Amino acid sequence: MVPNASVDRSHGFTLVEILVVMAIFAAMALVGVPYMLKIAQRNALKSAAREISVTLAAARMTAVKQNQPVTVAIGSVTPPIQFLTIQSAPLAGTPTPVPQLLILPRNAARFLATPVGGTVIFGGDGRLSNPPLTPSVITVEGPTNSIPRNSISISTAVNGRIQVITPVDWK
Repeated sequence: MVPNASVDRSHGFTLVEILVVMAIFAAMALVGVPYMLKIAQRNALKSAAREISVTLAAARMTAVKQNQPVTVAIGSVTPPIQFLTIQSAPLAGTPTPVPQLLILPRNAARFLATPVGGTVIFGGDGRLSNPPLTPSVITVEGPTNSIPRNSISISTAVNGRIQVITPVDWK
């Protein structure tokens, strides 16, 4: 019995078939990588906005819990953006709390608008207490290392409600 030569060749892939599959994978990567990079940049900006809103909410809760004013101050306006949460002096005999520091990643965001005086002050009732008694808006733009940039606003109403406003159309 003589083995059939055509049967022996059917057990593998030819070099041409492998090169065609690799070319298809390369084309898919060329299309997908920029899209995935844009999604990662959007998520970095969204994360920075969430961090700011969580810092504001934590300061508001601390103010209500202690029934004393708590201030969130901008520590740095250039990237990396920094926020300090400063509590008022406690009663005698109680140690003074160390200000909490929030540092956002360097390329995540930069400021477009900051509140008057660079601070947001929550009173013991959870409402804004820094003059003028108008809503406080922090607007960040990012990512800082690319164009076009998107912007997200973090608005604090006079009653203390914190809202993150994201763009409808992302660039």
